[in-house]
Amino acid sequence: MDEFDIIRRYFVNALMPNYVTTGPGDDCAVLSVPDGYELCVSTDTLLAGVHFPIDATPEVVVNRAFAANLSDLAAMGAEPHGVTMALTFPDANEVWLDAFSKATAVWSKTIPLIGGNLSKGPLSITLTVMGVVPRGTAILRSGALVDDDLYVSGDLGDAAGAVRELGAANANAALLQQYESPIPRLELGQALRGVASAAIDISDGFLSDLGHLLLSSQVAGQLDLDQVPLSDTLVQVFGAEDALSLGLGGGDDYELCFTAAALHRDAIQVIAKELNLSLVRLGKIVGGEPMVQDGNGNPLDVSGYKHFQGGS
Repeated sequence: MDEFDIIRRYFVNALMPNYVTTGPGDDCAVLSVPDGYELCVSTDTLLAGVHFPIDATPEVVVNRAFAANLSDLAAMGAEPHGVTMALTFPDANEVWLDAFSKATAVWSKTIPLIGGNLSKGPLSITLTVMGVVPRGTAILRSGALVDDDLYVSGDLGDAAGAVRELGAANANAALLQQYESPIPRLELGQALRGVASAAIDISDGFLSDLGHLLLSSQVAGQLDLDQVPLSDTLVQVFGAEDALSLGLGGGDDYELCFTAAALHRDAIQVIAKELNLSLVRLGKIVGGEPMVQDGNGNPLDVSGYKHFQGGS
């Protein structure tokens, strides 16, 4: 099979939303944006041996790629609109491609695959996701204000714990599930439009990503470390101290960190109940130079994963 045979066989889906006029198979996809909406666009590349194990199954590759990219849309409060995929892989292995395309088809129910490119080379996958938000409602990193509450969704650190156990015969299945099949918080992001003052998704580590939000907003954040949400499984496997370290500094959670005025506390609890999702208030925004502080005002290390500089 050549490139075009593979596209026709594995990646052309005739079922497209009516706003997609032209999908895969032409030089460009053509799609419309509803009146009164704006388009949010994000691109992320995942590499074998960096973002997933070299021997990862096709399903894990697809799940991690889509979750990582859709998490960016979630942080903006955007509704998925379309995605393009640039896939590089070494061999046209039909068994691998069949599993990959089936996994992609599952995610295409959330966001339609409208085009892309195939190349031969080391395994990597790049997605460009597009989402829409009502004009003026996108949640930015730069909107946090002094006295805002600071929240995080879900539990932190499970995926980082799984990374420590990758390849181990007795790796914890619950932790591996969080790493291999993360869930982007799309419904939460959309529910937070008009409620959250700022938001960011947690991909490179909670403290690191919170630091980005604080820098964009030019404020400081003060945390109650006793409130950091950690799963019972993570604490049982690694102990309380190590689990907290993973929760603060580990990456790949794809939860949302957001800020909101205190007047929205009741609304946020309603959102948590409706989505059956933990939303923990674990700090507040304070004045001063952008930094993350503990409850006593001491600065915390916000180093997380950084391309070209290694990472923690």
